[in-house]
Amino acid sequence: MTNEQDKVPKRRVILQIAQSLDGFIAERNGSTEWLTKLDSTEAESAYQRFYSSIDTVIMGRKTYQRALKLAGSYPYSDKKGYVFSTSLHDTDDPTTVVAGNVVHFVESLKAEKGDDIWLVGGADIFTTLLQAGLIDELIVTIAPVLLGDGISLVSHDLPDVNLKLVNGRQLGQFIQLTYSVGNSK
Repeated sequence: MTNEQDKVPKRRVILQIAQSLDGFIAERNGSTEWLTKLDSTEAESAYQRFYSSIDTVIMGRKTYQRALKLAGSYPYSDKKGYVFSTSLHDTDDPTTVVAGNVVHFVESLKAEKGDDIWLVGGADIFTTLLQAGLIDELIVTIAPVLLGDGISLVSHDLPDVNLKLVNGRQLGQFIQLTYSVGNSK
């Protein structure tokens, strides 16, 4: 006899992000406005398909504040949203601010029933969750631009992390690479 919990598919945490060809997810000041200047019809369509597959978004405070500024309002109101911050205490949208341990919180989210979880951004949070083995998949869309400087995908040194290429495809002038993470929990 199988345990009822074994029948429930485990939620995955997926980092889906765009980066410049030289490996930056944002300019030094945090701006991602360079993405809006690129023709991205096919990449936008792929993003919409991905977005419909998730029911929860998680992000750091800086990513949250940049998303508000770029979109003019909170862009993920149709999803459960969590912002990790020790300085932000409340929001004017349906997002929940989490000040506690990121790893424990994400472990509990993964154990809940639901669709996959999108890590929208936050290099420090990504690195922490990657080190803890809580990132299951990376979807990196490489944009046809060189920034020369900026914010890297990984915030600090990591031990080797094994990735397995699951898919690679061209989206107009963009290339999207999907990797499974070898040490995810």
